[in-house]
Amino acid sequence: MSEDPDFGTVPGDGHDAHARAAADEAAERAALRADLPDAHFGLAAAIILSALVGAFVAPLYGLLVAAAFAAIFLLTLGVQCLAGFTWQSVRRAYLVTFAWGRWL
Repeated sequence: MSEDPDFGTVPGDGHDAHARAAADEAAERAALRADLPDAHFGLAAAIILSALVGAFVAPLYGLLVAAAFAAIFLLTLGVQCLAGFTWQSVRRAYLVTFAWGRWL
């Protein structure tokens, strides 16, 4: 028996854990990546949800739903702007708040 722990292993046969982990991580990033059209869809869904709640439950509750989304956006924007205000920070806050529209 050989003293070499890698004796008999071939790349790609399940023993290259780091390569598999990197590939899995890249696949997860690609699956979770969202862009502006996804955020626009999430914003539209939030507006429709707010209007439906306002129409069928009570106008005050519809305003509360809209205010909740606005508060989440402003909180996220505040965190993004801690390092300084840029339009990129507004874009990131918008994506964080509304990009869940990708999964509707």
